[in-house]
Amino acid sequence: MVAGLFAAGALLTLAWTSYDLWSARQGIKDWDALIGNASSELKEVERLQEEYSLTTDQVDQIHEMMNNPISLTRLVAELGRPLPQIVSLDMIESFEDEIVVRGTLEASSQQASRLIGDYVKGLSNNSVIGPHFSEIKLTGLERFDDEEGLSFEFIMIPNTGDEDA
Repeated sequence: MVAGLFAAGALLTLAWTSYDLWSARQGIKDWDALIGNASSELKEVERLQEEYSLTTDQVDQIHEMMNNPISLTRLVAELGRPLPQIVSLDMIESFEDEIVVRGTLEASSQQASRLIGDYVKGLSNNSVIGPHFSEIKLTGLERFDDEEGLSFEFIMIPNTGDEDA
C-alpha cells in the first residue's frame, strides 16, 4: 500500500511537472505572438512620431506667424483701405525677406503712374503698416498693349527684429 501511495505521488508529481512545462510553452507562444504584433505596432508608433514631427513643425510656423508684428488679416485690410476703386490687387506673395504685391490699374498711363505712386507712398505713411516695414517701394510698372491701364508691382520689406518698430 505504501508503494501504491509512492507510485501515485510520483504520478501526480509527473503530471504536475508536465502541466507546468505545457503551461510554460503556451506562455512562450503567447509572448512570441505579442512580440510579433508589437513590430506592427512599433511601425505604427514610428509613423505617428513622424506625423507628430510634421505637425509640430506646422505649429511652430503658425506660432511664428502669430508672433509676427502685424497679422495677415490686418495687413490685407490696411492694404485695401486706401486703395482707389480703379486699382485691383491681384496677388500678394510672401517670401523670407519681403512681401510682393501685384495688381492692375485701369487709367491713362500718366494718371495710373501718379495714382499708384501716391498709393505706395501712402502705405509707407500709414500708421498701421508703415512702422512694420523698413521699405515699401514700387518695383514695376507695365502698360497694357491693347487697352488703357497698367500692371504694377511693389515690395514691402519687413523690419527685422534688430530694428525698432
